[in-house]
Amino acid sequence: MGDRRERTTRTLVGTMLAGVGRGELLGVARRLAGAPEMATSWRGRDLVAVARAADLAAPLPELDEERGEPLLAALVMGEVGMSIETTAARLGTHARQVSRWRESAEAGRA
Repeated sequence: MGDRRERTTRTLVGTMLAGVGRGELLGVARRLAGAPEMATSWRGRDLVAVARAADLAAPLPELDEERGEPLLAALVMGEVGMSIETTAARLGTHARQVSRWRESAEAGRA
């Protein structure tokens, strides 16, 4: 299959996947959480913080583990094509944990 690399764009602050805007990240977070179109939080989860966590060019916000925000952020990152390793590094967790979260979501258990 060859070398799999993420297409990224350099910004003044950091790196962001090419073609993925901040508004799109919030939209993906809303969709994955099952939130209404204009929601900024849903069922106790801060969707703006989740989207900012997925934005590599933004400072990492504090995510609430009890409310499942890191899991949702990992799913958003996967949805936009971020690797498991990049996601794990960004969220400060292990690649295996990110892999479990994604597998669980695919199986409909997230």
